[in-house]
Amino acid sequence: MNQLIYTEDNNLHVTKPNGLRYQYENVEKPNLGFEFDVVIYDMQEGEYKIVNYNDDISFEEQEKQPLEDSERDAIEQFINQSEPPTGVCLNNQFMSDIENATRERINACSNHYRFEDFTECVYAGREGSNHPFRSEARRVMEFADAIWSICFSTQEEINATREDHLKPFEEYVHILPDAVMPDNISLVFHSYYKIFYPLFVFLFYQKFGILKYY
Repeated sequence: MNQLIYTEDNNLHVTKPNGLRYQYENVEKPNLGFEFDVVIYDMQEGEYKIVNYNDDISFEEQEKQPLEDSERDAIEQFINQSEPPTGVCLNNQFMSDIENATRERINACSNHYRFEDFTECVYAGREGSNHPFRSEARRVMEFADAIWSICFSTQEEINATREDHLKPFEEYVHILPDAVMPDNISLVFHSYYKIFYPLFVFLFYQKFGILKYY
């Protein structure tokens, strides 16, 4: 889970063993005991260094060298000893991440009901709406109300917990309900409406002479 990335733009990204993420911008290269201009130590991005970064070619064309075991050990030691910027802590990160996960699930629920986003649901499900899918939109809005309540209570729990006593983030995000799914009938009706409604409007205006051609 540990990560250290030092970029060609002099930005340092660190992920600690407990999952805390932070970065320093426009800083000197960390003293790792070996030469590099760029170093990547990450499970997804790989593990390598660029000793002499060439500004005249792209990042993909740079000469990359794999890290040696001693260099990996030096990076791990640096990560463990590194301190985050003032005000950066795991509690704040978890609260931000749980809020982002909540927004993603609300948007996913909106998409399940064939709405572009939650904003369209608010429009379609507003009080007094005659939108043909106002009922579906209100289901999404009810889901949003419920998941936000859970999100806020979880954030309060995280905020009240000492950083060294926090549970893994997966245990907090697991509390959030999954996006509700519509029934098949609703999906079929919604699909046919989007296909045939524009045609219906066109024929209606044409029949009553409202449609004009320019």
